[in-house]
Order: sequence, then structure tokens, then C-alpha cells
Amino acid sequence: MKKIGKKAWFAANLILPLWEAGRMVNAARYAAEKNAERFRRLWPEAAQREKEILTFDEAVAASGHSRESLMRRFLLAKRIWLAMFIVAVSIVILLPVGTLLAAPPGSGVLLMRMFSLMFMISAFAGMLFVCAMQNQFHLWQLLSQELGSFTQWRATG
Repeated sequence: MKKIGKKAWFAANLILPLWEAGRMVNAARYAAEKNAERFRRLWPEAAQREKEILTFDEAVAASGHSRESLMRRFLLAKRIWLAMFIVAVSIVILLPVGTLLAAPPGSGVLLMRMFSLMFMISAFAGMLFVCAMQNQFHLWQLLSQELGSFTQWRATG
């Protein structure tokens, strides 16, 4: 029975990226556990922080950096995230073209793997874009000199 299971796993792995998906699930589970642990540690501190509301200048001073250096840092980080986003999107665009040019006519397995890889890279590109948006949000806070929320930032859009 073990041999049949191993052969079935090997055959399924040819068609679908099961091993890669399993590794991604394990990594996501590990990250979720670590985040839950961090939230449990930060929860009492968050309740105390809500009582102490800082002004914008106090919050910038608490960071230990000047406003200009923070703006340079967030702008550089935003540009890096956007450059990586552009690379990921161009891979998603060029992957089917390259696969269809290189693949023999009857390679359904290769096409299935290509589509799943495109889906994973698209999700990764979305994460990169969200990171760029976070930096843009911090830049907006520094430019407008207010500790506004994300909804206020979207409303000014």
C-alpha cells in the first residue's frame, strides 16, 4: 500500500505543484503562529498605548529620525517594492508566452504547472503592491503632518 501511495504522490506531483504548495502552507502556518504569539505579547501594551495619544511631532521624535530622513527612507522602500512588483508582473506576463513558445503541443502537465505558477506569482505581486501602498501611506502621513488613519488617506486620494 505504501508503494501505491508513493507512486500516486509522484504522479500527482507531476501534474500539480503539491510539494511546493505544501511548503507554502507550512510556511504560512508557521508565520501565523508567530504572529499570534506576537499579538498575545503586545495586547496589554496596546491597551496602555491607546491612553497615551501622541502628537505628530512627538511621534516623529519618538522614532529617533528626522522627518526628512523618514521621508527618504519610505520613498526608497516604496520604489524598491514597486520595482519588485513590476518584475513580478512582467514574469506573469512573459511566462505564458515563453511556455507556449517552448512547449510541445501535447504538454498539458507543463501548462497546468505554468498556470499555477502564474497564480502564485500574481499573489506575490499583490503582496508587493500592498507593501508599496503602506510606504505611500506613511509618506502621506509625513507630508500632511498628521497621524491620519488608512481610511482618511483613501478619502484624500
